[in-house]
Amino acid sequence: MLAAHIAATLALFLMDLPLTVTASSGLAVLLSAVWAVRAQTQKHGLAFVLAADGALRICHEGDGGDDAWARVLPGAVVFPAVVWFALGWTSPDGRSHRLRLMLIAAEVQEAPGDEERGDPAQWRRLRIWLRHRAGRPAQGSSCSRT
Repeated sequence: MLAAHIAATLALFLMDLPLTVTASSGLAVLLSAVWAVRAQTQKHGLAFVLAADGALRICHEGDGGDDAWARVLPGAVVFPAVVWFALGWTSPDGRSHRLRLMLIAAEVQEAPGDEERGDPAQWRRLRIWLRHRAGRPAQGSSCSRT
């Protein structure tokens, strides 16, 4: 992510643009890089547990945070090396939450034993789940499981 922002910044300085355009575009690229790094750090410590009914449990590892049950919102995009999807859930206090994620294969940690076989099983399972299970309507209940 940072490499793309650095390349964009270098391209700005190589182009023959007025100083004001270069400076304002450079600022926009810098803000975009800060936003991208912030988005990456928010994903740290999250674990997803995929359910057969299309729900997804968001677990906060190590910080003692409450787990949440969510649903994948319509519009998930699944490619061999990257997935984009949005999650939606309602907290016990009634507030609605949304989380948009872009995951690449390198960010998905394999379960013990999977990497020994050279099989990226967790990544493959996530992609299959997003294609076939995610987005299914809840079966008579909301995602607020206990």
